[in-house]
Amino acid sequence: MGVLMDKKTLWGLRVQEFYRKMFRYYSIIGANVVYFFLIISSIFIYYFNLFLQWIPSQISVEVILSLFITFILKQTKVRTFVKRADIIFLLPLEWGLKPYFIKSLIYSFVIDVIKLVSFITVFLSLFLHTTNINLLFLFFIVGIAAYNILMKWTEQWLKNHVQFVLHRLNRFFSIYLMCYFLFNNDWIFELVLMSINFVYLIYFIGKKRNLNWQWLIVEEESALLSNFKFINIFMDVPNLKRSFRKRRLLTMILKRCIPYSQSSTFVYLYSHLFVRYNDYFYLYLRLTVIGIFVNYAMPASGWIFNLLILFMTGFQVIPLQNEMKQSVLLYPISKSQIKDSFLKFVLVILYAQFFILYFAMFRHTSTANLLNLVIGSLFVYVFVYFFVSKRVNVSGSALKE
Repeated sequence: MGVLMDKKTLWGLRVQEFYRKMFRYYSIIGANVVYFFLIISSIFIYYFNLFLQWIPSQISVEVILSLFITFILKQTKVRTFVKRADIIFLLPLEWGLKPYFIKSLIYSFVIDVIKLVSFITVFLSLFLHTTNINLLFLFFIVGIAAYNILMKWTEQWLKNHVQFVLHRLNRFFSIYLMCYFLFNNDWIFELVLMSINFVYLIYFIGKKRNLNWQWLIVEEESALLSNFKFINIFMDVPNLKRSFRKRRLLTMILKRCIPYSQSSTFVYLYSHLFVRYNDYFYLYLRLTVIGIFVNYAMPASGWIFNLLILFMTGFQVIPLQNEMKQSVLLYPISKSQIKDSFLKFVLVILYAQFFILYFAMFRHTSTANLLNLVIGSLFVYVFVYFFVSKRVNVSGSALKE
C-alpha cells in the first residue's frame, strides 16, 4: 500500500521540490528578473516590428510568424523531474508509473500553451491582421502544442542518428505548415494535416516499448541546466555543470597572440575558459550574429542595438570569473593582477565584438559612422572599468573547487 501511495504522490512531491528550489533563487533575483524581461521584451518588440517593415513585400507576415512559433516549440523540453538514482529505484516499478508520465506530458503541454498564448498576446495586432482569433483558432493552437509534445516524447525510441534527423525534420516542417495554414485561415488543409500527424503519432506511440530512462534523465537535466544558466546571469549558481569543447585551432591562436609572461597568466587562463566553455562561447557567437543581422538590415538604429549587444555580452561573461578552480591561487600573482587580467580579457572580447558589428554597418559611410565608432569605443571602456570592475571578486571564496 505504501509503495502505491508513493507512486501516486511522487510526481507532486518532485514538482514541489523543483519549485521550492527555484523559488529560493528567484526570491533573491526577483526584481532583477522583472526589469530584465521588461527591457528585453520592449527592445524585442521594437526591433521585431522594424524587422517586419524591412522584410520584402513578397514575403508574407504568416511566413515569419510561423517560423517564430516553430522556433519557440522547437525549444520544448519534456519535464519529467526524474533523477539519475531513479534508474535504480523506479526502473523496477516502471509498469505502475504511467500516471506519473501522463502528468509530466500534461505539465509540459500546459507550459507550451502558455508560451504560445503569451507570444500571440504580445503580437496580437499582427495575428488579428493575418487570421481570425476565435475558438477554432485556439483549438488548433492547442492541437499544435499537443502534437509538438508528443513528437518530442517519441524521440526517446529512435534508434540511430538518421532516424533522429528525419524525425526532427518531420517535426519542424509539420509544425511550420500547420502554423502557416492556420494563419492563412486554410482550415481544411489545417485539419487534414493535423489529422494525418496525429494518426501517425497514435500508431507510433501505440507500440509497447520500455521507457528510455537515459533519455528521460538527459532531457530533465538539460531543462534544469537551462534554468540554472538563466539564474546564473544574475547570481552565481554553485556546481553549475558546463559543457565544453577543446577547439584546438582557437586555443592554438590564443597561444600565439597572448605573450608568454607572468602578467599574462590569467589573461591566458580566462581566454581559454571562454573559448572552451560552450555556454560563454556560443552566447558570444549568437549575440554577435544577431548584431550583424540588425546592423545590416536596419543600420539607422543599429548603433543603439550595438550598445545593447555589448552590454548583454559583457554582463553575461562576468560569471566566468568564478569558473576557476581553487588551485589557481597557487600562482604567485596578486589579487589585483588577477582582477586586472579579467578586466583586460573582457575589454578585448567586447572591443572585438564591437568592431565586428561596426564593420557590418560600414557600408553606409558617413560622419555618423565615425561618431558611432567613438561612442561605442567609449561605452566599452566605461562599461568594463566602471561597471564590470565593481562586480569582479577574485577572493578565494569566489573561486570554485
